[in-house]
Amino acid sequence: MAVVISFGLGVATILTLIIVPVLYTMAYRIKYQSQSEISKP
Repeated sequence: MAVVISFGLGVATILTLIIVPVLYTMAYRIKYQSQSEISKP
């Protein structure tokens, strides 16, 4: 049972940190700017 809980926590962590932000970015077509582009006057 401990293995199942550990595996579930690992999958949930990967979904939260990687998959969800990628899907959000694809859905809303967010374009990220580099730090140099932001600081240009």
